Amino acid sequence: MREITIKIKKGSKPFYYCKEFYEREVSSGLKGCIPGDWVLIKEENQKSQLRLLAIANPIVSKGAPIRIIKALSDSNEVNPEVVLKELCMTAIKKRKDFHHNQKGARLIFGDADNLPGVICDEYLNLIVLQINTAGMDRYRNFLRIFLEEYLNKKVYFLDNAEYRSAESLPSFSTDSLPEIEVEENGIKYKVPSRNIQKVGFYYDHRNNRLKMRDWLKQYKKECKNGVDLFSYVGAWGLNALSEGIQKMTFVDQGDFHDAIIENLKINDLEGRGVFVREDIFQWLKKTNETFDLVISDPPAFSKNQKNKAKALGGYERLHRGLVNIVKKGSLLAIGSCTHGISLQELDLTVKKAFQRSSFTLTLLDIGIQGNDHPLSHLEEGSSYIKFLCYRVL
Repeated sequence: MREITIKIKKGSKPFYYCKEFYEREVSSGLKGCIPGDWVLIKEENQKSQLRLLAIANPIVSKGAPIRIIKALSDSNEVNPEVVLKELCMTAIKKRKDFHHNQKGARLIFGDADNLPGVICDEYLNLIVLQINTAGMDRYRNFLRIFLEEYLNKKVYFLDNAEYRSAESLPSFSTDSLPEIEVEENGIKYKVPSRNIQKVGFYYDHRNNRLKMRDWLKQYKKECKNGVDLFSYVGAWGLNALSEGIQKMTFVDQGDFHDAIIENLKINDLEGRGVFVREDIFQWLKKTNETFDLVISDPPAFSKNQKNKAKALGGYERLHRGLVNIVKKGSLLAIGSCTHGISLQELDLTVKKAFQRSSFTLTLLDIGIQGNDHPLSHLEEGSSYIKFLCYRVL
């Protein structure tokens, strides 16, 4: 296995904590690598036997060419299939140790599970697998077969052409997925194949939907109506209906009417929700309704730090629109999945949006992603989910 030497600058992160390296940090060994090589990384001028097992791709167009898998304490020969099997089983066990993940969860979360570029979500009827790095794509079929045998469910690939192109990976014909069946927090969903986004369903706000439900349960004021903006297949709104909201309006620019109606039906909530297909910003300008519960969980406003200021401006603009649909006593649930934006920064966009209104806001709760999207600390790259819950006064 090829060995690559890294030069560590004084004051930088300790060698064994690093998750990736760029070409400028390579002292020797990257030349001659081919996309997807499994390599050993050592620190320059160090006598330690510590090596980092990694995957390399010298022609990556976006991101780091070296992605770390795990630290090795000895120099024994590495069998990638054995390593992959062990890491997959460890990741899955971390989820299965909790009751709320038994019927479905994100089973593998890329770098957070030492499997860079691998995303795996489990649903009631199938597994969705996405691979975005050349080093893992080499073992594409091995991973599929292993996961099918280990989990006793059929695995479907759902490749992301944008992510794969950054690693110069080919775009294969995506597996023809059937309807996805989901159960989360006691709510059931069906996601028709034509409506599937990302890898099917957004488990990442599972805990925050429960937080919202708990505030609804604790609130003595009667909450008659609510709105779920950027609804997708209705996860937030269905959770609200299950906790006493009488009528829910689901708004999204995508065509989710049939999915929403079906999901209301299978949860015995028929007739308690309506779907409006429209651009959210345009709908906020036109509507004359106000709501007892307002939920806003948009798609990411930016995918990189360069556009952070623009993303924060987008949130502030969106939240200004929410001023028109709340009333005194409303509960306001704000979600974000934009990387690089902190809870404090998201909170500030809400406060700025409401500062000239007649309302004041009390922050009731905050939240981050669930344990199936694991974090070691809040500053790492895989920390992206934020949740804020307010009472409007």
